[in-house]
Amino acid sequence: MMMLEAMRGLFWRIPAALSLILAGCIPYPVYKTLQPAATLTVLDESSSPVVGAEVQLVANAYPYGWERSRKIKTTGADGVARFESHRQWRMESLMLHGFQVFFWNWCVRRDGYASFFTAHGNASEFKDVLTVQLVPGVSTPCPEAFR
Repeated sequence: MMMLEAMRGLFWRIPAALSLILAGCIPYPVYKTLQPAATLTVLDESSSPVVGAEVQLVANAYPYGWERSRKIKTTGADGVARFESHRQWRMESLMLHGFQVFFWNWCVRRDGYASFFTAHGNASEFKDVLTVQLVPGVSTPCPEAFR
Protein backbone atom coordinates (compact mmCIF):
# COMPACT_ATOMS: atom_id res chain seq x y z
CA MET A 1 0.00 0.00 0.00
CA MET A 2 2.81 2.42 0.87
CA MET A 3 4.50 1.63 -2.44
CA LEU A 4 1.30 2.47 -4.30
CA GLU A 5 1.11 5.89 -2.59
CA ALA A 6 4.74 6.60 -3.51
CA MET A 7 4.04 5.67 -7.15
CA ARG A 8 1.05 8.01 -7.31
CA GLY A 9 3.19 10.90 -6.04
CA LEU A 10 5.87 10.07 -8.59
CA PHE A 11 3.41 9.94 -11.48
CA TRP A 12 2.14 13.40 -10.56
CA ARG A 13 5.65 14.88 -10.34
CA ILE A 14 6.91 13.54 -13.68
CA PRO A 15 4.36 15.40 -15.85
CA ALA A 16 4.87 18.57 -13.80
CA ALA A 17 8.65 18.39 -14.26
CA LEU A 18 8.29 17.67 -17.97
CA SER A 19 5.96 20.60 -18.49
CA LEU A 20 8.45 22.94 -16.80
CA ILE A 21 11.33 21.62 -18.89
CA LEU A 22 9.37 21.81 -22.14
CA ALA A 23 8.22 25.34 -21.34
CA GLY A 24 11.86 26.42 -21.14
CA CYS A 25 11.64 27.64 -17.56
CA ILE A 26 14.55 25.56 -16.31
CA PRO A 27 17.77 27.60 -16.43
CA TYR A 28 20.87 26.06 -18.00
CA PRO A 29 24.53 27.16 -17.95
CA VAL A 30 26.10 28.65 -21.09
CA TYR A 31 29.58 30.04 -21.77
CA LYS A 32 28.94 33.36 -23.57
CA THR A 33 31.28 35.51 -25.62
CA LEU A 34 30.70 39.01 -24.28
CA GLN A 35 33.49 40.42 -26.46
CA PRO A 36 35.46 38.56 -29.14
CA ALA A 37 39.21 38.84 -29.57
CA ALA A 38 39.49 41.46 -32.29
CA THR A 39 42.08 43.50 -34.18
CA LEU A 40 41.47 46.66 -36.17
CA THR A 41 44.13 48.31 -38.34
CA VAL A 42 43.71 51.98 -39.25
CA LEU A 43 45.35 53.30 -42.43
CA ASP A 44 45.25 56.67 -44.17
CA GLU A 45 44.44 57.27 -47.85
CA SER A 46 48.02 56.36 -48.84
CA SER A 47 47.86 53.08 -46.84
CA SER A 48 50.18 54.36 -44.10
CA PRO A 49 49.33 53.51 -40.46
CA VAL A 50 47.37 56.16 -38.57
CA VAL A 51 48.92 56.69 -35.14
CA GLY A 52 46.71 57.82 -32.25
CA ALA A 53 43.32 56.90 -33.71
CA GLU A 54 40.64 56.15 -31.13
CA VAL A 55 39.12 52.70 -31.76
CA GLN A 56 35.99 51.64 -29.89
CA LEU A 57 34.61 48.11 -29.73
CA VAL A 58 30.98 48.27 -28.62
CA ALA A 59 29.04 45.21 -27.43
CA ASN A 60 25.24 45.16 -27.66
CA ALA A 61 22.82 42.38 -26.77
CA TYR A 62 19.27 41.39 -27.60
CA PRO A 63 16.64 41.49 -26.29
CA TYR A 64 16.27 45.20 -26.94
CA GLY A 65 19.73 45.66 -28.53
CA TRP A 66 21.02 47.89 -25.73
CA GLU A 67 24.71 48.62 -25.32
CA ARG A 68 26.37 46.31 -22.78
CA SER A 69 30.00 47.46 -22.87
CA ARG A 70 32.40 49.75 -24.70
CA LYS A 71 36.17 49.25 -24.82
CA ILE A 72 38.42 52.02 -26.14
CA LYS A 73 41.98 51.60 -27.43
CA THR A 74 44.38 53.94 -29.23
CA THR A 75 46.36 52.80 -32.26
CA GLY A 76 50.13 52.58 -31.93
CA ALA A 77 52.88 53.22 -34.47
CA ASP A 78 51.66 50.24 -36.51
CA GLY A 79 48.10 51.65 -36.69
CA VAL A 80 46.72 48.60 -34.86
CA ALA A 81 44.30 48.35 -31.92
CA ARG A 82 43.90 44.91 -30.29
CA PHE A 83 41.09 43.78 -28.03
CA GLU A 84 41.11 40.65 -25.88
CA SER A 85 38.25 38.19 -25.66
CA HIS A 86 35.89 38.29 -22.68
CA ARG A 87 33.78 35.23 -21.94
CA GLN A 88 31.60 34.38 -18.98
CA TRP A 89 29.48 31.54 -17.63
CA ARG A 90 25.84 32.59 -17.39
CA MET A 91 22.51 31.00 -16.54
CA GLU A 92 19.87 31.29 -19.26
CA SER A 93 16.49 29.82 -20.07
CA LEU A 94 14.56 29.28 -23.27
CA MET A 95 11.58 31.36 -22.21
CA LEU A 96 10.91 34.80 -23.69
CA HIS A 97 13.73 37.23 -22.76
CA GLY A 98 15.51 34.42 -20.93
CA PHE A 99 18.78 34.73 -22.84
CA GLN A 100 20.98 37.37 -24.45
CA VAL A 101 22.35 37.35 -27.99
CA PHE A 102 25.44 39.54 -28.35
CA PHE A 103 26.62 41.50 -31.39
CA TRP A 104 29.42 44.04 -31.84
CA ASN A 105 30.22 47.28 -33.66
CA TRP A 106 33.30 49.36 -34.41
CA CYS A 107 33.84 53.12 -34.19
CA VAL A 108 37.09 54.78 -35.31
CA ARG A 109 37.90 58.47 -35.07
CA ARG A 110 40.97 60.64 -35.50
CA ASP A 111 41.19 64.40 -35.85
CA GLY A 112 41.53 65.38 -39.51
CA TYR A 113 39.79 62.23 -40.79
CA ALA A 114 36.14 61.35 -41.36
CA SER A 115 34.98 58.98 -38.62
CA PHE A 116 34.14 55.36 -39.40
CA PHE A 117 31.56 53.21 -37.63
CA THR A 118 29.54 50.09 -38.28
CA ALA A 119 25.87 49.51 -37.49
CA HIS A 120 25.56 45.73 -37.35
CA GLY A 121 22.50 44.10 -35.87
CA ASN A 122 23.83 40.56 -35.45
CA ALA A 123 27.10 38.79 -34.68
CA SER A 124 27.49 37.23 -38.13
CA GLU A 125 28.06 40.69 -39.67
CA PHE A 126 30.93 41.58 -37.33
CA LYS A 127 34.50 41.22 -38.62
CA ASP A 128 36.95 40.50 -35.81
CA VAL A 129 39.95 41.32 -38.03
CA LEU A 130 39.37 44.50 -39.99
CA THR A 131 41.42 47.11 -41.83
CA VAL A 132 39.88 50.57 -42.12
CA GLN A 133 41.14 53.22 -44.52
CA LEU A 134 40.27 56.69 -43.24
CA VAL A 135 39.80 59.60 -45.63
CA PRO A 136 40.50 63.25 -44.82
CA GLY A 137 37.46 65.04 -43.46
CA VAL A 138 35.66 66.22 -40.37
CA SER A 139 35.95 63.91 -37.38
CA THR A 140 32.68 63.33 -35.56
CA PRO A 141 32.30 61.76 -32.11
CA CYS A 142 31.39 58.10 -31.88
CA PRO A 143 27.70 57.55 -31.12
CA GLU A 144 27.07 57.72 -27.37
CA ALA A 145 24.81 54.69 -27.52
CA PHE A 146 24.66 52.01 -30.16
CA ARG A 147 21.19 50.56 -30.32
